[in-house]
Amino acid sequence: MIMDNKISLNGKIIDTPITFANEQDEIRINKKKIVLKKKIEIYKYFKPKKILCSKKKQDSRQIIYEILSSKFKNFIFAGRLDFNSEGLIILTNSSEVTRNLENPSNNFSRIYEVRVYGEFDKTSLKNKSNGSNIKGTRYKPFKFNIKSKIKKNTNLEMTLHEGKKNEIREIFKSINLQVNKLKRIQHGPFILSDMKPGEIKKATKHEIDQYENYIRNKKR
Repeated sequence: MIMDNKISLNGKIIDTPITFANEQDEIRINKKKIVLKKKIEIYKYFKPKKILCSKKKQDSRQIIYEILSSKFKNFIFAGRLDFNSEGLIILTNSSEVTRNLENPSNNFSRIYEVRVYGEFDKTSLKNKSNGSNIKGTRYKPFKFNIKSKIKKNTNLEMTLHEGKKNEIREIFKSINLQVNKLKRIQHGPFILSDMKPGEIKKATKHEIDQYENYIRNKKR
């Protein structure tokens, strides 16, 4: 094709195979631009407790990239969890995927298993679930379902659509309850299922299809 003058580099026909190009260069074959598409990869990771969701070391505490395989050193995560929380983190090589999952306007649900300690008052939490302002921060409405109650420990399932920093902990702190377990089990269509702490799995085709269909419909 080079000998037939069919390939151009940055608008100039090339006449020798000894031609260097990089990702920023424009390559055309028969005047048609070649577009290099990166294959998007999406993984589910069960972040254990006592691990930081951070790209860089902040102190002596371990970060997720210290315990992940080197394969994932250039992956980025969606859905930050605090040091004492555990559960589902999405790892991907696509910044667009992370933006879509974290953008509040896309309204992806985040589901958590939560255990709180103290004198539980359903009415107080119900009031907060309609949306609240805590220490100058506005939190959107959320849903909750009480799963069980043993003495002063109450187990709940909570569904949020925003995911602000320490949102769940701040909500319960405002009604004098202490969160002593926080585990994310779902983010959008991606489900933790029966994964174990530290385990990583490829997102299923069904989960990825659901994600892509949702984003496609949002853009219409």
